[in-house]
Amino acid sequence: MLQRIICLAIGYIFGSFLTADVVAKAVAGTSIFELGDGNPGMANVGHELGTKAGIACLVGDILKTVFAITLAHALFPPLGTLAVGWAGLGSTLGHVFPFWHGFKGGKGVTTIATVVILLDPLVGALAVVVSLIAIVVSGYLSVAALVAMAFCAIAMIVRGEPELSLIYVLFMALTCYCHWSKLMGIKDGTTHRASISTKFWAMFGK
Repeated sequence: MLQRIICLAIGYIFGSFLTADVVAKAVAGTSIFELGDGNPGMANVGHELGTKAGIACLVGDILKTVFAITLAHALFPPLGTLAVGWAGLGSTLGHVFPFWHGFKGGKGVTTIATVVILLDPLVGALAVVVSLIAIVVSGYLSVAALVAMAFCAIAMIVRGEPELSLIYVLFMALTCYCHWSKLMGIKDGTTHRASISTKFWAMFGK
């Protein structure tokens, strides 16, 4: 248990480094929390500071997660993929709840996606396919994110990996928390449908 807690802590420390804030200060000389919707993620950076800045943020968020996972796995090789899972969860917690910013951070989309792919490339690839289908059918990115996490959890249960299943369930809970306003917006009509879904159904006259 102690090893898992250390992996979680390593991930949290790396994850609380918000690449978006570094990029914003380097490019615009201001905090990302003062730009656009204030979200320290790739979408906000790209929208406010351009594509190159958005890509730099994306790469940074991927690397911080990879570094955390690599360190945790190197320290506790017997844990195997569990070290990857717990460090990846920690990285997402750090990104979503950075201690230095009053525990108010980003949505953790990139960190979760990175962990899912590194934990199991096949399951990760299938999760991408499932999420795309969910986007087209439901029309909402937030719904697709939850469906993808549920798919991963079920896949781990089928494979007899209860601890990894738990990690995916926790990812699903985090995703629900981060996208709660969007999910509630579906009910009252304030959340916009994804363009990919709208264009797909337009081809069939719907």
